[in-house]
Amino acid sequence: MAGTPLRAMYYSDTANRIAHAYALLSKSHKKIADFILGAPAEAAMMTIDELAKACLVSNATANRFAKAIGFDGFAEFRARQIEAIKQTLAPVEKLKAGRDGSASSFDIISDSIRHDLENLEKTRETLAPESCGKAVDLILAAERIFIFGSGISYYIAGILTHGLEPFCRGNVSMMGMTGGVNSALRRLVHAGERDLAIFISFPRYAPDTLELSEAAKRQGARILCITDRPTSPLARYADVALYVQAERRLLPNSATAAFALADGLAAAVANRRREGIDIQMRLAARYLPGLAEGPSGDAERGSKKGRKPGEP
Repeated sequence: MAGTPLRAMYYSDTANRIAHAYALLSKSHKKIADFILGAPAEAAMMTIDELAKACLVSNATANRFAKAIGFDGFAEFRARQIEAIKQTLAPVEKLKAGRDGSASSFDIISDSIRHDLENLEKTRETLAPESCGKAVDLILAAERIFIFGSGISYYIAGILTHGLEPFCRGNVSMMGMTGGVNSALRRLVHAGERDLAIFISFPRYAPDTLELSEAAKRQGARILCITDRPTSPLARYADVALYVQAERRLLPNSATAAFALADGLAAAVANRRREGIDIQMRLAARYLPGLAEGPSGDAERGSKKGRKPGEP
């Protein structure tokens, strides 16, 4: 178990606190910090006596370390680490508990669709009108829009990018498509207060997304996040957050409601953009040549068909 949640734990609340405090920690406290970051699952299971012994420090030093990184004491520090492990392993436990050997493939597929319908309805019911309005305002006002998602959120980001592109003057870009987080960071370094960064993440919240959100915040960009609940670690970076019901019995998350929200957001932007109809007509003209000319163009072509050469 020791290696399983390492990456997720490294970006847990505890690890973030360590990262921010590390430069100011004492030599003994840095020994504890290094041990925790190197073996987060093992450290989370340790009592204060065990952690102190493993790091060759006193119990008092271990307790002071917890306070040095912002916890009330060792008890809160340990509880947060255990909670991070639970979040990391939750999808695996869900799969174990949710498996039904007597269910047919039809039953599972049918139940999955039913669950997604419930997610869609819950998402619609809990949408906040003010948040939706602010989200569209941010998109319309942005000079540039950067969008990022990891894992399944990568595909949601792609749908949102595709939907927004025609109505945002071509200034929408999906980050990390080829170079991952490093490529995205190279894009974000140019972001400023006139720009908007949109981040999408669901449990288990992608470390890359959280890192990029923090970077965008430092750059002064406005941030819109799409996530599952107000307690999501992504929400703390957001100027506006839109919440999506993403529960699924046998899988870590359902993306159906998130895809629907992305489509709805693009539709709301299209509705607000005055030239939206003209843009759609020009796009449609690629598939129906002559559509852009309109009825008058058709009439003119028809009248010319019956003319003899040389007639005006």
